[in-house]
Amino acid sequence: MSLAGREVPEGYIEGFVCTLSTCDVHEWGFVKYIPSLGGNLFFLVLIYLFVFAQIWLGVKYRTTSICLCMLAGLGLESAGYIGRILLHTDPFYRPYFLLYLVSLTLGPVFFAAAIYLCLGRIVVIVGQEISWLKPRTYTFVFVACDVLSLLIQAIGGIIASIFPLTNQTMIDLGTHIMVAGLAIQVASLTAFTVIGAEFALRVYKSRNHLNPAHADVYTSQRFKLFLGGLTLATVCVFTRSVFRAAELSGGFTGHLANNEVSFMILDGAMIMIACGAFTLLHPGYCFTKAGWAAATYPFFNKSEEI
Repeated sequence: MSLAGREVPEGYIEGFVCTLSTCDVHEWGFVKYIPSLGGNLFFLVLIYLFVFAQIWLGVKYRTTSICLCMLAGLGLESAGYIGRILLHTDPFYRPYFLLYLVSLTLGPVFFAAAIYLCLGRIVVIVGQEISWLKPRTYTFVFVACDVLSLLIQAIGGIIASIFPLTNQTMIDLGTHIMVAGLAIQVASLTAFTVIGAEFALRVYKSRNHLNPAHADVYTSQRFKLFLGGLTLATVCVFTRSVFRAAELSGGFTGHLANNEVSFMILDGAMIMIACGAFTLLHPGYCFTKAGWAAATYPFFNKSEEI
């Protein structure tokens, strides 16, 4: 850790970089605590279990798009927790901090994409006539918002990463850009929840006029459980996104950014619950393989009205 322009802490040996034996982590660490090895390792093991499960489920039920989104998100989550485990050994090393910060900030964007991809298929199964939008429109709008959120957060992460610690102005700019990307993600998830609830109300009012071709799917217990799991995953990703936006808004020295208990509950646990819901109540299993295949819809068909 560079000490350029900063007062040398008591106990620091000139010519050496900060270590746990020479510098106070509460004053000089990139996180003002030593990350829990056991807690972060537990989440990392869970992530790898989800990776294997998602690959197996994706191949079995041919849910390629869902599988790719989940694996991308889990890959970033894995990198983030590796960064936190490395911070346990050296909380003064900036690359470890950036690995944790950027990876865990971007990862949930892909989980949100997996959630969005499900709504269009739900509409096809239950009945397209009930919805005021075509299935492909839901997908296009929400995935576009997700991509925009990802790009903005990535740009912010790059800016915060490439400038030296002495250029606090640019680091703050990068952080603010990341918060803006998170705000888009929160707004998108909010809109998704409202539109999903509105569609559910339409389904309830038209419950005697649903699509008879897929009645075996939407009347099944597993499909109803899937809807509950999708709702749970949405709430968890939303909660985590609000927390991360609040955390970054307070700066890297703020209370939320340096409270590991809050992080473990409102970030780590929320994402693990969301991934668990998408694994135990996997779309392919709950739709059935035939039902998922039957729920496809033309995405690039220009003759189809929005």
